[in-house]
Amino acid sequence: MAEFDMNSVPSAELSMVPGEERLKNFMELVQAEKTKPWESRLQDILDSFEDFLTLRPEPPQSWLDNYAASGKKFDYHQVVLPQDFQDPYEDDLGNIRRLRGEFERVPSTMALEHELISRNYFIYENGHADPIAAPRPMLMLESKDRDDDQEEEEGDITWDCCISIFPDGSYTSYNLDHDDEEVLGEDFKAVFEKHIETLSKMQLVIPVEGRDYGILRSDA
Repeated sequence: MAEFDMNSVPSAELSMVPGEERLKNFMELVQAEKTKPWESRLQDILDSFEDFLTLRPEPPQSWLDNYAASGKKFDYHQVVLPQDFQDPYEDDLGNIRRLRGEFERVPSTMALEHELISRNYFIYENGHADPIAAPRPMLMLESKDRDDDQEEEEGDITWDCCISIFPDGSYTSYNLDHDDEEVLGEDFKAVFEKHIETLSKMQLVIPVEGRDYGILRSDA
């Protein structure tokens, strides 16, 4: 996958200008990045999921020990797909086949591939498939932590929300509308226009390798 050059994002400059102006500058960068090619690994990701479900490898001993001690029952051999691709009338393999079919003739997105890997990174971390790097977000924003005694001002974001935007313009977000909804989107432009006031008041998060992109690890 082509590496996105973070040096092209003027983080220091962006933090010095008002929020809405900063986002408008960033939007121009996204539009420029969208024209650049990138290598999709969607089929490799889905292959690894199908192999995991059909071969049913043994869980690592550490996993068995943890769940035996907790007394909980949990099916190790399952994958978690984004909500848009979960049909309750299909099993995991059926949903994977549906997802594969949907992207047979249309391009995948970085946000989708990031979600697939991040929700199921244990498959790679536990050695059941060759590691696949999760795409690196171009920008990550989250709501600011508030002190309990901090006085609320008009326009403040008083709820937890976040968004990750990728170089191809796709994004994942949570709770931007204060509705507890997770959204997997193909074009950040629509969110930008609808939520610019909210986004402009969120704080920048620096992506961390191993936690937010690359070969994801539980200890990152």
